Amino acid sequence: MSDELRRREASATEAALVAAAADDPTARLDDLAVLCVGGRAGSVPIYRQLIERTGGRFLHHDGGEEDKSAHLDATLAAADLVICQTGCISHDAYWRVKDHCKRTGKQCVFVETPSSAGIKRALLTLVAQ
Repeated sequence: MSDELRRREASATEAALVAAAADDPTARLDDLAVLCVGGRAGSVPIYRQLIERTGGRFLHHDGGEEDKSAHLDATLAAADLVICQTGCISHDAYWRVKDHCKRTGKQCVFVETPSSAGIKRALLTLVAQ
């Protein structure tokens, strides 16, 4: 079996596991506020749906594109868990998220590429912690 074929099979298996886990009733974030920092504007409704399906409350900050940086601090304070999509936020927002979560001990998962699959994997990580 070629390396390319192995990578494709592993990717397909991971995608199937992530999709199944997002619908898993035991993977719950009941009443926890989950902040997504960054992401494509058109994908925000999908992120909301994924988080609310786990029982979580959805919060969002665009990571410095249009939302004011002062709003980021207030949103971080209101969040119980943070998913930071590092590929589409300002450097300032990245460092503020990282610093806030480190200082407060807040759970944070960093996702390099903004996508619904990345959000699902981040949710699985947060549920497992």
